[in-house]
Amino acid sequence: MRILLSGADGQLGREANSMLASRGELLCTTLEGVDGSEALDLADDSALHDLLQRFRPDLIFNAAAYTAVDRAEEERDLAHAINGEAPGHMARWAAQAGAGLVHFSTDYVFDGRKGAPYREADSVAPINVYGESKLAGERAVQASGCRHVILRTSWVYASHGANFVLKMLELGRNRDSLNVVSDQVGRPTWAANLARYAMAAVDAGLLDEAELSLLHASDAGAMSWFEFAHLIFDTALAQNLIETAPTLHEVGSDAFPTPARRPASSVLGTGLLRERVGIDPTPVKDSLAACLGQLNTLRVVA
Repeated sequence: MRILLSGADGQLGREANSMLASRGELLCTTLEGVDGSEALDLADDSALHDLLQRFRPDLIFNAAAYTAVDRAEEERDLAHAINGEAPGHMARWAAQAGAGLVHFSTDYVFDGRKGAPYREADSVAPINVYGESKLAGERAVQASGCRHVILRTSWVYASHGANFVLKMLELGRNRDSLNVVSDQVGRPTWAANLARYAMAAVDAGLLDEAELSLLHASDAGAMSWFEFAHLIFDTALAQNLIETAPTLHEVGSDAFPTPARRPASSVLGTGLLRERVGIDPTPVKDSLAACLGQLNTLRVVA
């Protein structure tokens, strides 16, 4: 099988790389062509089309995305080009070639007002440009008629890249106290688990089941950013990654004004993941411990 992995240097792409490499001939792409990958700008339709025509993948694993939520408010066209138009281009090519597409979306397609976990069939209503662009990508893939599965996820982190976990540890080393938002709730998800959930969905045959082509895939355990920060520092202390933890203070979202609004509660319900894929999402506590364990390993090696 020939597999195209976009965004190979991102949080998800790096975790998916080894899983995909064991399944066939893998071509990795990144924006800059780093680490032996092929350079690909997803905002360039012609470059994307040329690559698809040349490599002719049997499976496209689209781990690339425009994820700068606040900057997207000013870069609407670029966000839509990468998150909306590029997945549609991939999907239409896949439909003609008979290829499969694994695509990823976000909890930010919801407005956060439901007050209960969101199911796949719930009405979408994004409240920022990033969410709009990801929803456009979902709809373009679904309209293409290609074999596909879309996984919505939330609050992704890893032992590499730019994410909330690494930012908290960095700030905690330099400050005695931190203010953390407590009025936004979601489900933190380790990128390694997200890659595993996606491959399990492929192995379960969901690429060929149109009625199950959209899944929510997040780790188990809803919490606020404040609660997640507490868990991060507690886990880091237990693993001797830090000597002391800062004092954490709860604040509202209004303490950190941002260009883009965030949903107050974007908890994803993962019942279909359990029922049709046979995956029990890993508890956030266990996922975080494994992720920080990777950081400990890297520190020892260094």
